[in-house]
Amino acid sequence: MSFIDKTKDFFGLGPAELEADDAYYNDEPRYATNGSSAYEPRPSRSYEPAPVEHEFAPTIVAISLTSFNDAAKVGEPFREGDAVVFELTDADRTNAKRFVDFAAGLCFGLEGRMLNLTKGMNTDRKVFAIVPKRADINTSELERAAGLR
Repeated sequence: MSFIDKTKDFFGLGPAELEADDAYYNDEPRYATNGSSAYEPRPSRSYEPAPVEHEFAPTIVAISLTSFNDAAKVGEPFREGDAVVFELTDADRTNAKRFVDFAAGLCFGLEGRMLNLTKGMNTDRKVFAIVPKRADINTSELERAAGLR
């Protein structure tokens, strides 16, 4: 036995201890179970593929609102994924503002978008639209549903 081997034995670094420590340096991840000092291989995880979203063709629901009690007529179809075009021409100014705030809240909460369809048009009508996040509906389809084109 060489001087180096004798020194390793003296400090407890002999070949027997190295073989026992080799399991610790194994590439396989290990963890302690139930607070014990024994290490076991981590159980393999099986991952399921993400569910495929079905193709959904949203419809455009056109509504004329006058009273704030009609807010559910806007909220329910939008929550189900349909675009809603609503006219506020006949609503008083206070209710019209409440409707716009309500629709803006729906769009914010459900990540949709809100459009003022009569902005820049030469008309006295007040028509807005709210479109869900994944709906692929262009502005001209919304204007057609509102009777603006």
